[in-house]
Amino acid sequence: MPNLYVQAPGIRSYTYELNKPEITIGRELRNDLILDDPRVSRMHAVLRQTDAGYTLCDLGSGNGTFVNGHRITANVEFKLADKDEVKVGSSSLTYQQYDPLRTQVPDDSFREILQKTPQDLVSQSALHEFRTSQEVPVAVYRQELEKKERILRLFYDLSYKLSSIFSLEDIYEQVFEILLSVTPASRCFIFRKNEQGEFVQTAARTRETGDIGEPLPISQTIFAKVAAERVSVLLDDSQRDNPAFTSKSILYHQIQSVMAAPVLGPRGLLGIIYVDRQDPMESFAPDDLDVLNTVAVHTGIAINTVITYERLQRQAQARSNFERFLPRQVVEQILRSPDAIRLGGVRQMVTALFADVRNFTTLSETSTPELILNLLNQYFSMVSEIIFRHGGTLDKYIGDGLMALFGAPYVGELDPIQAVRAAIEMQRAMLNFNERMQAEGLPNISIGIGINTGPAIVGYIGSETRLDYTAIGDTINTAARLESISQPGQIVVSENTMQRLDESFILRALGTEKLKGKNVNLRIAEVVWS
Repeated sequence: MPNLYVQAPGIRSYTYELNKPEITIGRELRNDLILDDPRVSRMHAVLRQTDAGYTLCDLGSGNGTFVNGHRITANVEFKLADKDEVKVGSSSLTYQQYDPLRTQVPDDSFREILQKTPQDLVSQSALHEFRTSQEVPVAVYRQELEKKERILRLFYDLSYKLSSIFSLEDIYEQVFEILLSVTPASRCFIFRKNEQGEFVQTAARTRETGDIGEPLPISQTIFAKVAAERVSVLLDDSQRDNPAFTSKSILYHQIQSVMAAPVLGPRGLLGIIYVDRQDPMESFAPDDLDVLNTVAVHTGIAINTVITYERLQRQAQARSNFERFLPRQVVEQILRSPDAIRLGGVRQMVTALFADVRNFTTLSETSTPELILNLLNQYFSMVSEIIFRHGGTLDKYIGDGLMALFGAPYVGELDPIQAVRAAIEMQRAMLNFNERMQAEGLPNISIGIGINTGPAIVGYIGSETRLDYTAIGDTINTAARLESISQPGQIVVSENTMQRLDESFILRALGTEKLKGKNVNLRIAEVVWS
């Protein structure tokens, strides 16, 4: 059967069997033939089977693919002949149409020694082999007691160290410290499951050099078993005495013994902890698998705690940000269903309120910026709370003015009434507000308010990266123009709003007004509040 004789720096040579119609070569884990070399592209080249043998195609790699010393053209099929030497990065791949040693590559050169579920951690014991306690040798009792003591101590240490950690990086550091100090592991990896269900290396350490850096090839067979069956496994290299027999990726770094355990959370598999041993004179023991299981159980608890903590932190921050502009029921809706937020809006009945500080330009010219900023902050804090109390949504601040909506996102029969009540409370609150300003040596201010009711498009407007919850349409424009003609301390409402108010309000007719941009005169009134 055709094969490649692979020679790579720093590892033993091995034979890779060509047993598929198409075989990809590259640095990424998803390739068939994985070459851990920074000069090799993630998806470097591909071998394709034909009736006459195999062709080689470079996939536009950065450093190119060479056959017998000559660089082949990218994206063009090159017919391989027997004994052709392919150079990919620092690796040499000799194409052989027939295996000169007549060896057959086994499906996996690792034999399974032991597997356990996390629940088996404390339940399994050598004492189960004996029918009565009298049959148990003293040495077995001592061994089991020492084993349980070590596991319980490890449980305690892990609980103590991980219970107060709210950083994933710190959790990973603790995991590596324990595994490299308690087990004979040469390398430790932590893989997390991403949204696409793929396992991504998030942290790794070696005993000798520390950080590993680039993700390294890991056995997909082991991953599939651990992920599918939710079991931890201990495997040993059954072919270590016969280097002619090799597997495809598992022996790439001369691995002799492997352990892997699932990291589980309340909602399923969070990731996998994978450790291996490269010393041919020492392998993992069943007790080491118990240690790994213990670490994996606590790692799952700690990661879930961090995920929950970060989610709560984000929600708290989001709530704090949203509640400055939106009423509480809207904030709750956003936090419950953030995916429901989309560009676009709906046509619905709203009441828009605009308020603006009068003579602000003159005030700005005669006062310092610090004084103006202090005054505006106190003013906006006060009126925003009033708007929220009456069920309004603070749409935006516009310089020294503001825009509020009543009936967005939820339409109610009392929206116009609530808007006018909010306006009255705002004007009355200005009396006490100015008394406080005088006591602080700040000037008095007054506001004019305009209110209009009608249909508008309400929703999220902007871009995919920056959304603004607002309303647009003629109703909003009319409310803004009513505010512009209102006098200091005055509340001007449109005929549409007047018709929806009850007898509890005192209105003073202001006749009709031809607003800028309007073809017809609009009947308006003033709300008497003092």
